[in-house]
Amino acid sequence: MPTDSVKSRTFKEAFNGTVRFEIPFFQRGYAWEKKQWDQLFLDIQEQILDEINLGSSIDEVEHFFGPIVVLEKTGGSAELKEFVVIDGQQRITTVYLLLAAIRTEIASKNHLSMDAAEYVARISKYLVNDVHGSDDYLKMKVFSSKGDRLPTYRMVFGADVNPKTPMLNTDLQLYIPGNNRVDEFQKYSARKIKNLCKDVPSLWQLSEALLNCLKIVWIPLDQKKDDPQAIFESLNDKGMPLKASELLCNYLFRPIIEADEPFENLHNDQWLAAMRILETDDKFEDYLRNLFSIGEAKMVGRQRKVYIHFKVKNRNLSSQTAKSQLTDIYSCAPLYRTIREPIAHPHEDPKINQTLIALSDTRMDSCTPFVLSVLRELAKGSLQTSDVRQILWETLILLVRRKMTEQPTTQYDTMFPQLLSRIRTETDMIRALHDQFKRSAVWVSDQEFEYALVHKATYRSRDLAFSRMILIEIDKRFQAHGQFPDYSTVNTIEHTLPQNLDGVWKAYLGKDADDEHLEALTNSLGNLCLLSGPANSSVGQNPFDSKRASYSPITALARQMKEHVGPWNLAAITERSKLLAAEALKIWAWAAL
Repeated sequence: MPTDSVKSRTFKEAFNGTVRFEIPFFQRGYAWEKKQWDQLFLDIQEQILDEINLGSSIDEVEHFFGPIVVLEKTGGSAELKEFVVIDGQQRITTVYLLLAAIRTEIASKNHLSMDAAEYVARISKYLVNDVHGSDDYLKMKVFSSKGDRLPTYRMVFGADVNPKTPMLNTDLQLYIPGNNRVDEFQKYSARKIKNLCKDVPSLWQLSEALLNCLKIVWIPLDQKKDDPQAIFESLNDKGMPLKASELLCNYLFRPIIEADEPFENLHNDQWLAAMRILETDDKFEDYLRNLFSIGEAKMVGRQRKVYIHFKVKNRNLSSQTAKSQLTDIYSCAPLYRTIREPIAHPHEDPKINQTLIALSDTRMDSCTPFVLSVLRELAKGSLQTSDVRQILWETLILLVRRKMTEQPTTQYDTMFPQLLSRIRTETDMIRALHDQFKRSAVWVSDQEFEYALVHKATYRSRDLAFSRMILIEIDKRFQAHGQFPDYSTVNTIEHTLPQNLDGVWKAYLGKDADDEHLEALTNSLGNLCLLSGPANSSVGQNPFDSKRASYSPITALARQMKEHVGPWNLAAITERSKLLAAEALKIWAWAAL
């Protein structure tokens, strides 16, 4: 980096002439938000405008705004002097957009000032390149390679104006009006400017402050000596750190770009499409973590560890390998969504989907790399549907049994990522699966499972989906001829013996009210049934006989309680738990080999 060319500049100097600042592909989109915008306006007011209003001239006031690291492009348009922005994208984009917002506000007040038209023209010099050709985007002085360029163009040239450009169709797909940070800033800046500047002179003063008083350190790179992406990554942490998915995107596309292959459609149709399937950045990064964990010795770490892991595993990433990775990322995204949201996005096989719903209810997310790998092989045709059904069902049995017996989950991060690779080539995959469970010391015997069903809590306030799933599946076993009620309408769990005992219940229980096992048995399987919300609220602390009389017979479990003869005490609860546990053992029984 030639130090003699590092200098202090103003945005007036940066935007002067026919120039374009291109945001490279490895940069994120425009990402500043209210926190950064508020700070900018506060700095402008306190560090610049207040000084000017106290008598200082524009030339005397300055506020350091940070560095702008650029790489001058060669071999581009003869009309334009083009720079790739390596660091400072958020700053340079914000000032560019803010100048456009100020110009729009001045234009709206044209009838109030004789100088308004001149001010609009003078600001336009720093917003619009005087070039002619078939691509209107050449007129913009700040140009993004991602989804920000269309809203930026509209902010500069008019809300309803589309550019004449070969990129228009792509940009119309990328841009979702109202769901874009440029759009957010347009609304924010319009409100701020109206509050800060009441007339044309104050608006012009604000534009002058931006152009003349915000000082940047201009740092040009040498194209022959400096690696733009490496420098960008090293500088990034000083601003708004890139997310793992953004760093990964840059790393994946780098060999494709260097091979001079078309990359933007690939980005839109695969990478961006996968992100949209998962809807949020957090879900997308969690998906990548699970996808990249498949076949590994342990689960990949969260956040930036996802990127570091991928980079280490793919040190010499070729263009072909990168494209293969992108295809896998795109094709597996719907499968991951189905695992996470099997009700909203069901699997095409109903039996597989029922198991996925139950797996989701266990909240044992550590199994996701394994489940994703199994569904991926099914989608490829490498596994049969019948095998996948059985593999996932046996996995559910493991998780239900371990959750009921309150076993630790520490082994999951090392067992599940490699599990499919360890059973895939075996003739009897279910036997191999059981063997792996035993070798990993996660196997739960019938005796352990039965003991937990009788003596441990089935009702868990932080795990109600799991508790309801257990009760619903047992309830189905007692329903005649497979005629099931709508369980969505009987969606609460009733404790026949209340969790909090009043005086009447304490007297009814006698010595049981002081039993050391009271709390555990109150939340155990034998004391629970399914009721609708209103019915549950109405029975509350009512005495047992009153409750029993009011229970609706819609669910088998409530019907059993209604038909119970004798007192309802800890012994009765234990006996009923044993009865229901016998059915649970049949439901979540290991496959006979």
